[in-house]
Amino acid sequence: MWRTLCIVAMCTLGLTACGSEPLQTGDSLGSVEQGLACEYPSGACPGSTVCAWAVDRCRPACVNGTCGNGEICCSQPTGEPYCNTYCY
Repeated sequence: MWRTLCIVAMCTLGLTACGSEPLQTGDSLGSVEQGLACEYPSGACPGSTVCAWAVDRCRPACVNGTCGNGEICCSQPTGEPYCNTYCY
């Protein structure tokens, strides 16, 4: 009986000792840094990013044919233009 109780107590303490805190919104990287996948099947992306369908990744939107950070504006057959270092 004591042996079982000790094992249960040690397992409980062992599993909770490390803990896990949820990721805070401010702690997460932006979609550009992470290369977040487009939402399936809608192709939705967070914020001002759009889905680059060739790779199913969220990329910054190309606004008025221009991009920042030395990236180029890429068009795609389906979907909005996106910014990247090269076009697929």
